[in-house]
Amino acid sequence: MIVVHNHLGGIEFTRDFFVSLISTTAENCFGVSAMNASSAKERVAELIPEFGRFFKIPKGVHVRVKDGKVRMSIHISVMYGVNISAVVSSIRNKLRYAVEEQTQLPVESIDVYIDGLTA
Repeated sequence: MIVVHNHLGGIEFTRDFFVSLISTTAENCFGVSAMNASSAKERVAELIPEFGRFFKIPKGVHVRVKDGKVRMSIHISVMYGVNISAVVSSIRNKLRYAVEEQTQLPVESIDVYIDGLTA
């Protein structure tokens, strides 16, 4: 649970909110074909769907908030033939805008890992 205080009181954000916001924004960027598993736990959740539903494991998104600043990393596959540099730049700009607009928290870093290409 992440709490942000302002002159009206406190606002609480859950980790699921951040994961949902980030994954939806990244999946809707041009050139992104899929979100990829980034840990052993996520790979097991891909192989055994009941495991992933029971434990609510996010796929390829890691979010940390430290000192009021958001750090995130995502693992994606991109479509073959697209300019990877342009796709990564677009993802970073859209994620920064979406997170800062929705939460009013500054984004410190966005790490984008390209794990695969799809046709």
